[in-house]
Amino acid sequence: MKLVHIKQIRGSRSLYGTFLYITLFPLILFGVVLMIYSSVTLTQNIRAEVSNNLRNVGVAVLSAYDVSYEGDYNVMIVDGNVEFYKGDTFLSNDHTLLDSIKNDTGVEISMFFYDTRVLTTITDDTGRRFVNTGANATILNTVVGKRTSSFFSNVFIGNGRYFAYYMPIMSKDGLTCLGMIGMATPAAGVSTMVRNSVIKNVLIMLLALLVTAWFIMHFSSGIISIIKKIMKFLSEIAEGNLSTELDPMVISRQDEIGEMGRLTNKLRASLRKLIERDALTGIYNRRYGTKKLEEIISRGIPYSVAIGDIDFFKKFNDQFGHDCGDAVLIEVAKTLSEHMRSSGFAARWGGEEFLLVFENISGMSATVASERLLDAIREHLVEHEGQFHLVTMSFGVVQGRPELTLDENVNAADEKLYEAKEGGRNRVVGE
Repeated sequence: MKLVHIKQIRGSRSLYGTFLYITLFPLILFGVVLMIYSSVTLTQNIRAEVSNNLRNVGVAVLSAYDVSYEGDYNVMIVDGNVEFYKGDTFLSNDHTLLDSIKNDTGVEISMFFYDTRVLTTITDDTGRRFVNTGANATILNTVVGKRTSSFFSNVFIGNGRYFAYYMPIMSKDGLTCLGMIGMATPAAGVSTMVRNSVIKNVLIMLLALLVTAWFIMHFSSGIISIIKKIMKFLSEIAEGNLSTELDPMVISRQDEIGEMGRLTNKLRASLRKLIERDALTGIYNRRYGTKKLEEIISRGIPYSVAIGDIDFFKKFNDQFGHDCGDAVLIEVAKTLSEHMRSSGFAARWGGEEFLLVFENISGMSATVASERLLDAIREHLVEHEGQFHLVTMSFGVVQGRPELTLDENVNAADEKLYEAKEGGRNRVVGE
């Protein structure tokens, strides 16, 4: 049964899909968490920076008033109107210093007596300042009531939303809270800055994720490509194609996958030897010899065949033991294989019989070649347990005829072999 074709192994169940899942999913999850965390952290840092900048402006405003005007802050109520003083200097309606600092910093500034705005740079659409307007109760209780500076990210002044920082205004002896000073910047500007920073941060992280994902996919694709080459190689072997070759790129890798490829190559070689070779002699067995001859016939190559039989082989087994018989078979097979290497091949046909296939020569030339081969066998004494044994063979040779089947040609050579045996053995009978 054929293996499932490699291209049918796809989807999440494939090694590639699994590899991507176990690498990209945690990476994406980590990226999302990191983007959320970094965005929150960035937002907090920007707000902290805004808060610090507003506080610095407040400190600068109070310092400027202390330098410009002597004395302590004081408030008088005249005819229901709040009159604001610094020492003997009347400050109500004098916004010169605040406007100057606003022009330099871009920050809206307001000064409060308790909860009433007495000086401010904030104006409405008509240019009227937001004086004599009140402050939020929460802000008042926190800053004036607890005498604590504080940052607020959701303050509404008129119709606008602001980020604001409020500081208490204390008397010089530090015992009395006279009011507070508030610094504000439009929330829209800060939100835009936060949004732009977050978007920039997210884009950078997305780019980093995409680059990392590309490297993971490229790396995993390379590994899967190598594994598929091994799978294809094993598939060819499983279907009986033992002549297939593994891609050299796999074998050259100096890692576990390369070692896998080299072991697979060794497995192919072992299977090929097991299937193609005779276990005792190491030359082709009958099954593979038949296959090789079929390939020669199918390609239309002229050929001749010979069947050789070891003369009186039974005596080696009976007189000297089966180990001696095995030694004779091994040495004969070695001699046959060496002499046939340049003209064809030899195969063990069964027992003490051997098949010789000559390519591109006539039956007469094959007969001559077989006679030379017989001379070589006669000259080669087989040594076993200190004894040397003379071995001879009988051969029957025929030229392959295209109108006959493989079996018919081999049977014709077998008939010639029978004639050689009947004629006294130790000879070659050909056409």
